[in-house]
Amino acid sequence: MQRCVEELDWHAETFSLFGRTHPVPRLISWVGDPGLDYRYAARSHVGCGWPAWLDGLRVLVGAATGQSFNHILVNRYRTGRDYMGWHRDDERGVSGNIAVLSLGAERRFGWREGPGYRSRQLLLPSGSILTLDGHWQHTLLRERQCEAERISLTFRSLFNVKNKSGRQGILAGTLA
Repeated sequence: MQRCVEELDWHAETFSLFGRTHPVPRLISWVGDPGLDYRYAARSHVGCGWPAWLDGLRVLVGAATGQSFNHILVNRYRTGRDYMGWHRDDERGVSGNIAVLSLGAERRFGWREGPGYRSRQLLLPSGSILTLDGHWQHTLLRERQCEAERISLTFRSLFNVKNKSGRQGILAGTLA
């Protein structure tokens, strides 16, 4: 975990809601194959290659899940006051094959089929790997009493394809 904290390039992003700009309640970083762009919320997250230590981790997570990955989005939750709201990872072209490696503080992860459905929770201890179908809504809940840091590495498989307009786009999935 310390290597992630010290060696990744961390960003504090913002989002707009009802015409107001708000800080995202966590820091983010990303790593991926050169040129691969994972887009969400109108933002690009372009890969520039893998540091050797993180590439080794990618291989281990791939072996544990039976998948191959070429991009990760990394969330850094500095304390329990940092969180991720309810969302889906179902952006156009994103497959449900996401592996989440948790490092650091144990936190509560919630998931549900959608708004109005019963939600469930799971404690994610350090070192746990969760395979997630991106069509389920999920969240990392606030835990105000938690003062410890947590890092979540979300591994994805993306590849460039041409869409109907002939422009380059991103399609995610596992290559067979």
